[in-house]
Amino acid sequence: MLERHPVPPVRKVVLIPRGGDDAIQATREAIATLKSLGVRVTMPREVDGGLTRLDVERIDKPQAGAPDDLEGVDLAIAVGGDGTLLRAASWIGERPIPVMGVNLGNLGFLAAYGASELDEALRAAVAGELVWQPRLRMIVEVRRGNDVLAVVSGCNDAYVKHGELPRMLRLRTAVGGSHVADVRADGLIVSTPMGSTAYNLAAGGPIVDANTTTWTITPICPHSLTHRPVVVDADEDIAISYAGPEDAGPATLAVDGLWGCALLLGDEVRIRRAEHALRLVPPKATVFDVLANKLGWGSQSI
Repeated sequence: MLERHPVPPVRKVVLIPRGGDDAIQATREAIATLKSLGVRVTMPREVDGGLTRLDVERIDKPQAGAPDDLEGVDLAIAVGGDGTLLRAASWIGERPIPVMGVNLGNLGFLAAYGASELDEALRAAVAGELVWQPRLRMIVEVRRGNDVLAVVSGCNDAYVKHGELPRMLRLRTAVGGSHVADVRADGLIVSTPMGSTAYNLAAGGPIVDANTTTWTITPICPHSLTHRPVVVDADEDIAISYAGPEDAGPATLAVDGLWGCALLLGDEVRIRRAEHALRLVPPKATVFDVLANKLGWGSQSI
């Protein structure tokens, strides 16, 4: 069982909403409730475009040209779906700030509260009734020869797939420094347990319990049916080299669906466990509750 850590009563929060009228309305309500409870509110500059619709004079807006104001922030609240929570986690980065999601969508595996529970969630945060659990994060490094082109972090997954040309790729894969296979497939996904219900699940990979610290390596439409998903310990580094074919053009690397780059033949992607875990305020429902209630796993078919 993952350890649970208390979130002290919050006195300053950062709100990270998605776009859309529903998120704007929910964020406006959140600002009003938090202010009435004596909590300071800030938001990333990247959502400034919608602040005129969010009572901008009532929040601690960072000054132009200044770094985002995270000094003293006790909690990040993502107002949207799982994608918004991942964006919040990416924006928080290595900072030891718990992240809580309020789900405005239909299917969410990560959010602690639903849209109708917004007031309850905020009051629980102010009362010190929340807890956070660690979730595995990955560091993804892109190498071209001896050069490191990029280093980014992710919470869900990293995948390599074909670029503009829909060609089958050859991806040389190693775990812990040992060669595993030259996978011929449309692509390859490496996911955390939290990300196992995302692209990994759609590609036929297994659902992995959040209590584990593992990587799941899942081929996307493999040429050989013997290439199956593999689960390995997250203390083992993973290396994926773009090995061909030579006329396939650039491949694509994406991390959490938020960051991506083009890979040239011979480029290598290295994935390792991040030193600091994501501090997630966990959902009340288990992943199996979500599958049963929203994907019909709990229905009787016969």
